[in-house]
Amino acid sequence: MKQFDTQHSFHRQKGAAVLLVSIVLLIGVTLVTVFAARVGVMDQRISANEYRHKEAQAAADAALEQATAFISQNPDLYSGTGSGWRDCTTSTALQNTFPCTSGGQTYESVYSNVAGTIISPLSYMVTLDSGIQSDSYIVFTTSASTGNILTAVGRGSSLDGSGDAFAQVSYAQVTIGIPGDIPPIVASYLDVNGSFTIVADPHAGLNDGVPISGWTATLDGTSSGSWQTCHLGSFKNGDESCIEENGYDDQTSTGNSGWGGCSCEENLSENGNPSYDLFEDKDNFPDDVFGYVFGGATHQAMYDAADEVGHVFEDCSLLGSVDLSVSKIVWIDGDCTIPGDVGDQTNPIILIVDGLLKINSNHHVWGLLVTLDEMQLSGGPTIHGSIVTDSDTKLTAGGYTQVYDPKVLDSLTEDSLISELSKINYSWKNYSN
Repeated sequence: MKQFDTQHSFHRQKGAAVLLVSIVLLIGVTLVTVFAARVGVMDQRISANEYRHKEAQAAADAALEQATAFISQNPDLYSGTGSGWRDCTTSTALQNTFPCTSGGQTYESVYSNVAGTIISPLSYMVTLDSGIQSDSYIVFTTSASTGNILTAVGRGSSLDGSGDAFAQVSYAQVTIGIPGDIPPIVASYLDVNGSFTIVADPHAGLNDGVPISGWTATLDGTSSGSWQTCHLGSFKNGDESCIEENGYDDQTSTGNSGWGGCSCEENLSENGNPSYDLFEDKDNFPDDVFGYVFGGATHQAMYDAADEVGHVFEDCSLLGSVDLSVSKIVWIDGDCTIPGDVGDQTNPIILIVDGLLKINSNHHVWGLLVTLDEMQLSGGPTIHGSIVTDSDTKLTAGGYTQVYDPKVLDSLTEDSLISELSKINYSWKNYSN
């Protein structure tokens, strides 16, 4: 009779189990290794694609910068006419060719050499040191709301040529000017004290024909001194009208035989009896007086416009030598004391003073005076035009005369003060065709 060897049988079964577990583990490790390798390869591909995209996008951005620089140096391109422009609409094939169609939009013209359906990039662009393809284009279209639109387009490729990227931004012409009639005084706070005369603008009210001498958010009602305002037709020298048709001009004597003899025949407002022509408008007075007067222009925009023609000065000592036929805008980056007569009806001055503005003699100034700080008027000056200020304004001391002059306002509003190309908000984008 044989005995069953339980111990020997158990060890043989135990070895088989170890072998089975080892095989399972080996298969698992192999699968994990294969999976990890595939993930690693995929990650490398993603990283490589991302690198090529960044490489191409950097080249596209560089091309876009060159195209925008070309536009800034050639503002005449805005007209969309000239020998360099080619019509994108001559054929369907050309219309569908980049950049006549790009970024999901079709354009009317491209500034380029065109041969068949081959549109060349802008010439004279800088080649990147890396040798990466970076091409610049300019296309043109029109809009009923915006007018002419120039679009700068940049196209870039990766070094191996497998990745492409595009970037673009659009430009339109921004025009800044004075929006029509301006009352003689525009001030956020108006304190009517002292000795002065204001001749009202007959058209500045909410309804045409309502005269306005001063427009303010806050009118100090405690007036004192000897002051008055009057209608345009009431400002006379004897029987002669000083301003209305056939009235005095900028060449008329400033003595008693001319401007110096003018005064109000009948008053609109006077000390102790202010009237509707001193208009306190708490609800509608603009928060940004400067921007309102200059059609939305910022301080920097007006400074740049003056600086472009060399009309930025530290004070007003050279004001008499400024050529206002070149540009009416003059910026004083400090205090200003008017040295003499300034401007005329044809070329009035737009004087912006970033400091204290003083006129302390019987000078005549034709134009628009804008102070960003304070002003002091004394000694009998006459301002033919308007004063604009955001600061607390006190018309005090001395014989001061503020005259609404329609010829001056016409000269200020007939032309745009600034006309330049500016980027259209939210027009920048990058994409792939």
